[in-house]
Amino acid sequence: MTTNQYLIKALESYPYDLEQCMESLNYAMAYEGNNPIAHCLMGRVNLEIFKDYPAANSCFREALASDVEYTETYSYFLDCLLLQADFEEMTKLLAFARQRKGIDHGVLFYYEALLFERKMKFKKALKLVKEAMLLAQNTSFMSDLEDMKRRIEKKVELKK
Repeated sequence: MTTNQYLIKALESYPYDLEQCMESLNYAMAYEGNNPIAHCLMGRVNLEIFKDYPAANSCFREALASDVEYTETYSYFLDCLLLQADFEEMTKLLAFARQRKGIDHGVLFYYEALLFERKMKFKKALKLVKEAMLLAQNTSFMSDLEDMKRRIEKKVELKK
């Protein structure tokens, strides 16, 4: 129960009070070293705040090693791999994530579309955006996908 209390404090304080977040997160990890939520949050801190991609990768790997069914980890890990242009690892992670129960496949199509956009394979990216749109479960995500579609279509025009 103590781990959960510290984890809740860490989650509540991120990203607004990093000192409190890190203190609580370190306590949570000391009590339960294989907690996927704690490792995922530590990965986010390394990714989003410190821009330490190798450390973030390590934390996300630890989170998945602790529990591959904790689906929250996948999107952050995919973000990290995309920022590093580690397309091979990203492709492997997408394939692995598709096998998980409870994961949002629309989000996976979104990340795969981002991957193809970065590779400048715009037609494939647009096809994946459409797949993601079919699976979108809220208007905010649908709006993001529509923006992405417009952006990629502009790139297609620029490439001509």
